Amino acid sequence: MTTIARILPVGLLAALLVAGCGGGDDAGQAGPGPAAASVDPEELVQTEVVLAPRASEAEVPPWTPVIEAIPANGLRKALSRAGALEKEGRWLAAPAEAIGEVESSEPAPPEPGALEIYLGVLATDATQADALEGVARVLAALEAQGRAALAEGRFADAEQVERVIVRAQPANEALAAYREALRAARRAQEKVRLAEAREAANRIFRPEGQGAVAAYREALSEFAGYLPAQDGLARLQARHLDRALAAAQEGRYPDSERLQAEAGRILPGSAALQDMLARIVELRQARTETLLAQGHAAVDALDLELAGRRLAEAEQVSLQAQGLDALRERIELARHYGHFRPGQVFREPLAGGGEGPEMVVLPHGSFLMGSPEDERGRAENEGPRHEVAFGRGFAMARNEATVADFRAFVEATGHRSLATRRGRSTVYDERGGVMGEHSRVDWRRDYAGSPAAPNLPVVHVAFEDAQAYAAWLSAQTGQRYRLPSEAEFEYAMRAGRQEAWPWGDGLPTRVVGNLTGDGDQSRIKRRWSNAIPGYSDGHWGPAPVRSFPAEGFGTFDLVGNVSEWVLDCWHDSYRRAPRDGSAWVNPGCTERVVRGASWASSIDRARSAYRQSTPADTTNARLGFRVVREL
Repeated sequence: MTTIARILPVGLLAALLVAGCGGGDDAGQAGPGPAAASVDPEELVQTEVVLAPRASEAEVPPWTPVIEAIPANGLRKALSRAGALEKEGRWLAAPAEAIGEVESSEPAPPEPGALEIYLGVLATDATQADALEGVARVLAALEAQGRAALAEGRFADAEQVERVIVRAQPANEALAAYREALRAARRAQEKVRLAEAREAANRIFRPEGQGAVAAYREALSEFAGYLPAQDGLARLQARHLDRALAAAQEGRYPDSERLQAEAGRILPGSAALQDMLARIVELRQARTETLLAQGHAAVDALDLELAGRRLAEAEQVSLQAQGLDALRERIELARHYGHFRPGQVFREPLAGGGEGPEMVVLPHGSFLMGSPEDERGRAENEGPRHEVAFGRGFAMARNEATVADFRAFVEATGHRSLATRRGRSTVYDERGGVMGEHSRVDWRRDYAGSPAAPNLPVVHVAFEDAQAYAAWLSAQTGQRYRLPSEAEFEYAMRAGRQEAWPWGDGLPTRVVGNLTGDGDQSRIKRRWSNAIPGYSDGHWGPAPVRSFPAEGFGTFDLVGNVSEWVLDCWHDSYRRAPRDGSAWVNPGCTERVVRGASWASSIDRARSAYRQSTPADTTNARLGFRVVREL
């Protein structure tokens, strides 16, 4: 097979080898037998590349210099001519150009180069120093040129240099090293051919250490700087990088990352690699920014499903967390708060002019509603204690509806409150120290029946009046305003605490709200019989709203001032009560729940779990309301 391989082309050699095993895939022929199946195509290629020369690598003929005898009196002129040719880089003989326009049937003899002239001088005078130095210079330049040809895989040119050195100066000191470079370049050439065969079979890395990349690197280890091997690696890397870019453009980011990693294995740190990686990063970042912008726009429109899809896409595209967390947070907030954030304070404009009440956004979460069985002052209707979870936040008015708020509603709608229609309501009789019904008392009056200041909480309002006010706010704003549920009220009042009172356990050690303190007294010096020891808030009767410090969630006056209507119907226990914070309402119920202590309540009624049953048509000087807004 060696003899055949030396003289036959590659394709014919492979065909003969396969045919000799009995194989063939033409119609009507038998299928390949076991011997044919065992042939390794790479072995055929490897045998070929080791033994069969390529057509462009015909044997280089020996160098036949044109050396003219130079007479002794012509040496100086010859040296001058040689020096000029050397400077022009015309080191060896070249065909002479035709002189004039006369055609000749005889080819013109080659014109001597600098080397031939120097050798001609030495033939006349073997010790001529200028000629010796000229030969050394030209041979050194030719050797450098030959090595450059070897690096580029131009073996004919490189071997021609070897022929010149051998003929011109057989004892040249660089000849042995040059011949070794020739042999190393040939070995590198064989490795490149093997690499190309593996590349054609798409064996780039595998089997480990036996792919095209490994063969190209072996070629470079044989001859450092061998350009065909460097070009092969660059070509492989460029192919991987182009595929990586295409995969990124198509959104196949795992494939793109794999191809980028493989490209990095081929030529680590190359300029092409760095440029393409930067380009892909820019492409992915631009796509990420587009997706994030679309996600934020979807959140603005409260299309959270679309926003979630855009976030998921951006997570696949983005190479860093920047921007993702902000969109993720907005989506999460929007799921629970719409366009708002917990703790945010806002007022909404009314269609008829002015603004609605100031609201604060309460965080979503859960709490234990009701009182434990061992709580002091506990009533049976405060149990069983149970967990209530708010899947969504809500906004609550920061203070009770004021006289000014209710006046704006009445003037805008012409609403006539229940007390107005009745012509009476219950007020505090200071002289007798008791509550009593008086005529001509409605929402315009205070706890004692006198004209009420605008910043006092509105009292003498029935459940239906509070409902009508909330409905008006809804119509004016286009949003859903209503009375709070019983669970929402207790959740806001506790503000994350589970002790008996909103301020903790035990009697208050500071002023927390408008309650019955033993330091309070009326205008005629009356004092409370059920007073909190050591406590004085400075008010007898309701105080102007926000006269006391803000509570845990940013509300005012849930602790004291006036008790408040909530949306629930009365139930004497929490059995079967809603667990989602919604109101527990039975159609047509006449008994409603009142929550929170008033300016005339004992300390037990200031507990967070305290609740009271009240007929829906009740109006008195201790009962007002506030609203919530759904988000």
